[in-house]
Amino acid sequence: MARSWRNFFRKTEEPEQQTIQPVEETEAAEPGPPDPADGDAAADVPTADEVQSRRETPQATKVLEEEAAEESTDEPAGGEPQEDLPEPDRVEDAPDEEAAVEEQETRSGGWFGRLRTGLRRSRESVVGQLNAAIAEFRDTEDEEFWERVEEILISSDVGVKTTGKLVGELEQEALERNITSGEQLRGLMIEHAQRMLEGPVQLDVSHKPTVILMVGVNGTGKTTTIGKLVNFLPGKAMLAAGDTFRAAAIEQLQRWGERVGAPVIARDRGADSAAVAHDAVEAAKRDGTDVLLIDTAGRLHTKVNLMAELEKVRRIIERQLPGAPHEVLLTVDATTGQNGLRQAKLFNEVVNLSGIILTKLDGTAKGGIALAIANEIGVPIKLISVGEQVGDLHPFDAREFAEALFGEL
Repeated sequence: MARSWRNFFRKTEEPEQQTIQPVEETEAAEPGPPDPADGDAAADVPTADEVQSRRETPQATKVLEEEAAEESTDEPAGGEPQEDLPEPDRVEDAPDEEAAVEEQETRSGGWFGRLRTGLRRSRESVVGQLNAAIAEFRDTEDEEFWERVEEILISSDVGVKTTGKLVGELEQEALERNITSGEQLRGLMIEHAQRMLEGPVQLDVSHKPTVILMVGVNGTGKTTTIGKLVNFLPGKAMLAAGDTFRAAAIEQLQRWGERVGAPVIARDRGADSAAVAHDAVEAAKRDGTDVLLIDTAGRLHTKVNLMAELEKVRRIIERQLPGAPHEVLLTVDATTGQNGLRQAKLFNEVVNLSGIILTKLDGTAKGGIALAIANEIGVPIKLISVGEQVGDLHPFDAREFAEALFGEL
């Protein structure tokens, strides 16, 4: 059975006294004194009245949207790629409840059907060639056959290292089981791919507040994924606009917040991301928020500065709330292939990832990158996205992904 949202979130029954009780915002105390070692992280921390006034200010005016649209046509200094704002009609189509999404999936042939459709380009690239190779398969000791399978997998961005492991295991088991049928070999390939992709998928939301740090380079769909994910989160959600560098990133998140009814903690463009994280954690504790999602910058062309900033953001969060962030999720654009694998390695070294969100699978023939990430990074893929709609984001299921990628056309 395909994995559903109902069992995706790991919760625990917390004792009543552990829940931080919300207070009236007009009476909320100012955040505690900042740690001098953190420099500008909390230098401009606002008072409770300032936070309240920000919430009462209109989030995204028509002028801002027009300016954002103009800015998004140009690259900012440093050649930073842009992440398009979602079209308003697409955002408005987002269902508010899981039941609406499930009904939509039923009408469209179920999630598995949508996954197969989303992976169409990958399937045409991989399965088409595999069909031709498997049709000629007769002997497990045919080295030319296995070399051809390796070439097909590498071309679909499974990667040299992962391909070598997968084909080696496949060849060994096929020999031991004396497999001579192409269909049996296909089933064996699906089984091995499933094993490689399996991992702990549940999202830990057992803390109050649970802090989820979202990281990834610009253009991977990070901010849009936050807007989609908040539709499925249990309890009261809050967003933090920590990407203060990219043009229109703050406005984009604010628009998502308006659509889904989640408050957004933000500062002006160019502000310190760590200070935004500081504000957000304090507000989440004060307001009784269940899940806080923190967006971050993704200008990978300045690797040293970006990673230093992310490390600082994580340190500030942990100082404000010991044990947080509870989840660190990286969005990877599947269309980038092996470059996405390098991004995952780099981010994992700095912020210790807890999960991967694989996006834009509907626009690539490189779906095999999921295998490379799972095998070489050792971080589980927790969510995948095969389209622009909210219902196109779904918990990852190793079996159905392997079947959708390697099953018959």
